[in-house]
Amino acid sequence: MRAQHSTQQATTAKENKVIELRQKKTYTALQEIEQQRSQPQKLTTGQRIADKLAAKVGSWGFLIGQTTVLTGWVTFNLMPGVPHWDEQPFILLNLVFSFASAYTAPIVLMSQNRQSDAEREKSEYDRQVNLKAGYDIGLLHEKIDTLQAQQLKELTLIVKEQQHSLNEMKATVLPVLQQQRSLNELKVSILPIAQQQLQEIKVGDEQSPKSNNYSVYFPFNVNSIE
Repeated sequence: MRAQHSTQQATTAKENKVIELRQKKTYTALQEIEQQRSQPQKLTTGQRIADKLAAKVGSWGFLIGQTTVLTGWVTFNLMPGVPHWDEQPFILLNLVFSFASAYTAPIVLMSQNRQSDAEREKSEYDRQVNLKAGYDIGLLHEKIDTLQAQQLKELTLIVKEQQHSLNEMKATVLPVLQQQRSLNELKVSILPIAQQQLQEIKVGDEQSPKSNNYSVYFPFNVNSIE
């Protein structure tokens, strides 16, 4: 029993060591990811300009300024008595807006592409974190299963030991109980005979009161039976 218990303890210790090694590997991988995440990203000059321009273009300030320029351009070129630099149908205005849109769109797309790459990295980091969390949950389940199996084995060993001790107690107590039972049976069988002989002696005394010298032999002690 003790040898089996020691082997079970050795197996559980090995399983715990394997679980600890897996946890260390996952923690090191997560630390590497966090270090890569925490390092500041070095942006180039073009990327910084693209981000700033995209931030400006995608704001209400830029929209209000563009509307003001467009309204002033059209108003001054339609106002009579003022020199007009762009007659109707405003060909120069169309050319300016074509140039502006031709350069603004690629810059905004560059900024969006860089932000999509950042979002892709973030999603990859989140995926790694989720994988790590799932792996930790799996390890936790394995550890709980091993603990439950260990407890079940220990309870089984305790039950077997108790059963063995009960068998030993039964082997020692049962003969005594059987002997006591046989004595009780003997007492039950002998006691009526002793009582009958005592009644016969009393009847004889009543019939012959002058004869006091008599002797009756009992092969047992009546007091001990009672």
